[in-house]
Amino acid sequence: MQLTSIGHAGFLIQTAAGSILCDPWVNPAYFASWFPFPDNSTLDWAALGDCDYLYVSHLHRDHFDARLLAAHVNKDAVVLLPDYPVPDLRDELTKLGFHRFFETTDSVKHRLSGPKGELEVMIIALRSPADGPIGDSALVSPTARPRFLT
Repeated sequence: MQLTSIGHAGFLIQTAAGSILCDPWVNPAYFASWFPFPDNSTLDWAALGDCDYLYVSHLHRDHFDARLLAAHVNKDAVVLLPDYPVPDLRDELTKLGFHRFFETTDSVKHRLSGPKGELEVMIIALRSPADGPIGDSALVSPTARPRFLT
């Protein structure tokens, strides 16, 4: 397994079962008052976006970069969805052209069979009144060595 930081909360996780692109963000957000530092705009986003799986933890604009996702991320990637009580994240990703979704159950280990092998993941959905119905989440590799948490 190889983990590559792509800035802010973003990672590319490469496993024998495929690659997972997590929370890619490059474009300024919130009226350009938020931006990735250090600047990650010169990364090879076409290569990074050629992933097998996509994980977006939540809809805050420093984790959900619609322009980047639309322009550079493989629309055939399987999207790993947190167990949120509303479909907002799935709906926004569908609008961008994503069409393969794997809906997880909160804090349950899942095994996905893909063309490169079996991938085990667990997503912890964090929901609180302060966050509204679509809070935050964390991706965990329950059996991988080394373990990771995004």
